Amino acid sequence: MKRFWFAVSAATLALSLAGCMSGGVQEGGPGQVARPGDAVQGQWFDTSGVAFSNFNNGVFETRANDTKEKLAEGNYRFASANLIEIDLRSLARGTQSKVNCALVSAGQLNCTSSSGQQFSLTRRSPQVG
Repeated sequence: MKRFWFAVSAATLALSLAGCMSGGVQEGGPGQVARPGDAVQGQWFDTSGVAFSNFNNGVFETRANDTKEKLAEGNYRFASANLIEIDLRSLARGTQSKVNCALVSAGQLNCTSSSGQQFSLTRRSPQVG
């Protein structure tokens, strides 16, 4: 039963993490918004504790916390200084979806999928020692 709920949560997260544009950010290109030093680059965790996402230079992936299995992959771009658009593919379902995330603070992204599902991602403070 626990495995079932993990799969449901992971699939929900993977379906939720998607954006409105595909492809990486091209600085200086027509219609592109300059990214603010890539404020989302790094590792973000879903608040349910099921998975984490890595954002790196316009590319991201989502992995399960326990097995580190890749659940989704895709691209992200800045639509404005605090709005990130993600276009991703769920590896479990083979589907594509879109998500918009608002960078509400340096440590929190509030996201809404194209289907209306809302979720948050947070940064973890680095462990010292």
